[in-house]
Amino acid sequence: MALAMQAGPAAMPKLREIHINAESQAVQNQATEARKRLLLVKENAQIALAKVETDKSPATQAEAANAQKQVAAAQSDAENAQKKASEVPSQPVTEQDWKQMQTVLQTFKDRFETSMKHYSALATTLVVAGIFLALVSALAGFLRKSLVAGIISILVSGVVGVPKVLPINERAEYFRVLFGQSSSLLVQSQLRLHPTTADYNEFVKNINLLTDYETNKFPAGGDVAANTQSLIKDIAASAAQ
Repeated sequence: MALAMQAGPAAMPKLREIHINAESQAVQNQATEARKRLLLVKENAQIALAKVETDKSPATQAEAANAQKQVAAAQSDAENAQKKASEVPSQPVTEQDWKQMQTVLQTFKDRFETSMKHYSALATTLVVAGIFLALVSALAGFLRKSLVAGIISILVSGVVGVPKVLPINERAEYFRVLFGQSSSLLVQSQLRLHPTTADYNEFVKNINLLTDYETNKFPAGGDVAANTQSLIKDIAASAAQ
């Protein structure tokens, strides 16, 4: 079972955003925060509207109406913030910086794919081993080999219990999300024909997010789904609309 836990990721060069001036950095950060708020209020509005379907009380309907107003206000704020960010002068990014960023993305993609396949293969192996041992145990019982059947039954319980202690399937899915996000970012970067520093900064923010979720926010327990959803929301907020 030691194979279930892989060594931590190798140290990667930390990419830094390129800003012409302090104003450029400030307005881009404001645009990102505005998009984050918009995603949050949209999620709250969906919850409020779903609640109205089962609870028609005036208080619930008022809550839903207020949530929709917040969405409209957040949408307007996000659009205004993005407009300001797009108005700040940008400049072409150097080919060296762009290639370095793509190299980091490619490295992330390859590593996430390896981890995804590792956990998926481990999960499949445990299922197959559990089925095989269960059949052997049943055969031993049929042949009246009670001692052998008992020992194998204990092994079956151990194999079946491993995913409950180590969320192997969930981690395979987590790395699948990281792989999907890094693959998507890599393709997007390859489609940018004349990238600017604003484009570069957008990708750097997303790369740093992937790094953060792989290292600092990797779920140690079973709360993988929450981390996955949080990752997707953060990348959505970081991307320019």
